[in-house]
Amino acid sequence: MTTAEETIEISDPAALVDQPLVSVYMLAYRHERFIARAIEGVVAQQCDFPFELIIGEDCSPDRTGEIVREYQRRYPHLIRILTSAANVGAHANGKRCRLACRGEYVAICEGDDFWHHPRKLALQVATMQRDSAISLCHTDIDHQLGRFTLHSVNALRKPKHIAQGPDAYTSLLLEWTPTTATTLYKRGVLEAFERSQFNRADWPFGDYNKALFASVHGTIAYLPVSTATWTQNHGSATNSGFQARLRMGRALADCREFFMERHPLPPDMVVRVREVGHRRIMSDAFVAGDEKLYRHSWEWLDRHGFKPSKVAHCVRLTVLKLHVPSNLIQMCKKTWRLRRLRLVFHVAPQLLGIGSGHVRRR
Repeated sequence: MTTAEETIEISDPAALVDQPLVSVYMLAYRHERFIARAIEGVVAQQCDFPFELIIGEDCSPDRTGEIVREYQRRYPHLIRILTSAANVGAHANGKRCRLACRGEYVAICEGDDFWHHPRKLALQVATMQRDSAISLCHTDIDHQLGRFTLHSVNALRKPKHIAQGPDAYTSLLLEWTPTTATTLYKRGVLEAFERSQFNRADWPFGDYNKALFASVHGTIAYLPVSTATWTQNHGSATNSGFQARLRMGRALADCREFFMERHPLPPDMVVRVREVGHRRIMSDAFVAGDEKLYRHSWEWLDRHGFKPSKVAHCVRLTVLKLHVPSNLIQMCKKTWRLRRLRLVFHVAPQLLGIGSGHVRRR
């Protein structure tokens, strides 16, 4: 007799490869609009080594399960489905997928993202095989935002702290640059992460702490080529409302503190890392209408010499005291952000006589 949470595997053992070099796992829940595209991006990979695709289908109430079973029948040599009689949640779904991986390397693609580069795995495996010290390899990425796609976002934004090399740990604490859909890990690192104190179910993410763990158990490689597309969907951890975003910011700050307690940094760098957290919490608390948290982070920044704007502070406090609805505050912020995007991607290129090839309308 099986319990509702017990894992059920749907696969064809006789057709599957015996020893895949790479295992790809994909978490799928309510992804009927996206899952086919995600699977197609994996099965289209051009490799001279065997790989497998493990899909954790968490009892979706839509047609996700039906779609993935159809793909398993079409690609029995590649696809294994892990499911159960009842929904187990994202953390447990991810755990059972990671434990089922057989490859020396493990890649991840969520069911609402997709790989657009047919040699993503080949490029990353070649990079990691050249240097046994590499625990994680990630790449540039495209962002799909509604009708628009921003191409090669890192090349466009030019982040100050791309996680790579021996200083990747510090870079990750200052800026989260590896996107899940672009990552390739050593399986041994993920197995160690699974058993570690850093694998915590109370954080509303599993990718940031995973990347930080990899950075203290090896080096991180970065390839400046876009291999995957991240799709921003309503209901994701970073797009589930104002309070959810605030909880995410606070959890990220807690995660950074947890790592720094166990893998210390020089005192001046600790202050810089905490600045990152307080700036995000200050912004998210303002939009969420949490005056107490907003004041706490603003005062911390001011006390540590980061000189946050006093004029903006007075305006924000007035808005908070008037109890302006969060959606109205966010609408004003988005309007200003859209105006800046229009200036950067449309007006400026025309004035400078250059193209805007980083942006494509669908």
